[in-house]
Amino acid sequence: MRCSPMNCQQQPLVGSAPPPRPVTAPRPSPAFDRWLQDELARRYDDALAEPVPEELLRLLRTTN
Repeated sequence: MRCSPMNCQQQPLVGSAPPPRPVTAPRPSPAFDRWLQDELARRYDDALAEPVPEELLRLLRTTN
């Protein structure tokens, strides 16, 4: 049977190298974490302090 992109299953080669390990991102420094926290607070604290509109609260109650 011929292989096409829709019906071909690749089989691992005998003696082939193991799959590569996933790459993980380095952990940000504590200084960066603090800077990010401060920036997010500076930009969004005012909006988060606003009351939730009554219509949105009503919608949230009806989804339960």
